[in-house]
Amino acid sequence: MLAMLIIATFLSNTPATALHKVEKQVTASALAKPGLLVMDTSTGRVLAENGPDSTRIPASVLKLITATVAIQSLGADRQYRTSIWRTEESNTYLLRGSLDPFLSANKAISEKYGHGFITSLINSANKSGARKLKVYYEGLFDKDVAELKSALKTNKKVNANFVKVEKAKAETLGIEEIDSITSVPLSEMVSYFVLWSDNRVADRLANAAARSLDRSSNGSGLTATYKETLTTLEISSDGLVIRDGSGLSKKNQVSARTIVELLTVIRNDIRFISIYAGLPIAGKTGTLKNRFEKAPGAIGQVRAKTGWVNNSVTLAGYAVSGEKEYAFAILADGITPTLKGRNAARRAMDRLLETIVMGDH
Repeated sequence: MLAMLIIATFLSNTPATALHKVEKQVTASALAKPGLLVMDTSTGRVLAENGPDSTRIPASVLKLITATVAIQSLGADRQYRTSIWRTEESNTYLLRGSLDPFLSANKAISEKYGHGFITSLINSANKSGARKLKVYYEGLFDKDVAELKSALKTNKKVNANFVKVEKAKAETLGIEEIDSITSVPLSEMVSYFVLWSDNRVADRLANAAARSLDRSSNGSGLTATYKETLTTLEISSDGLVIRDGSGLSKKNQVSARTIVELLTVIRNDIRFISIYAGLPIAGKTGTLKNRFEKAPGAIGQVRAKTGWVNNSVTLAGYAVSGEKEYAFAILADGITPTLKGRNAARRAMDRLLETIVMGDH
């Protein structure tokens, strides 16, 4: 066949009509010859494939690899501590952190999603209600500090002058700890950013994983970090290129085979249960809550990570059909980069997965 499509190793009792439907939907023009692989997680049998080894732009599906790399490198139980200290100067404090990727200066976000509420530390220290403060800090992301400064000014009418210092300097400034917050375990952060596709948390954890292996957080450092993790887990990493942890970069490259092999490991290794637990459920939660309206047979039967960037629309996860579960990756990175083109690709993916779910396997 001239087309790259191969439909192979269906179980012997799969009807010819089901095979025809799957083949037709894999080759749908809306998907523009995607990188695709659908595999039985228990047997490794392939239900459908199309260019499974060709590398594609994964968009936010990359977060599945990021989550795995973070847990493998940092540990699912990893937590981060941030504290505030009194100094010898009046209305002057010291914030000490550990590069917690899950802090927020927004109380509503903290309460809804479990982020550490960094503003509470300033509130604990500034009991007198002083309007002008000086705050030294180390071990915090500059963006978090900027957002904290803005929140204090907007919500508390407090003008705070933040001064970044090195760790050695911080050791001499703090004379008494006033309060501290400890983050949720990394496993909960992973479930959150997989469910809601949080780019900031994903990028921060990717960089933390690279640092833990004494690598830089640039493209070469991240690629080496991801490749090392995949190799350790006996997952193919041929052609893998990583430029960030979120999937926003159009230079990221990964194959459908890598994703499906990863999904199989996630499903069978208890260390990665938080990734599976965080996956959006078709028609019900997260980024899939409003999907599958045109493919209702798949609602509640698919758990998957969504993604899109420019001309790439992606989806990867698990589809349940009777007693069988399939791991799948659909990386359609040749579509027309318009809302119409992206939505058409999404509908085509949903219909394909509905056919898989409803098939007599």
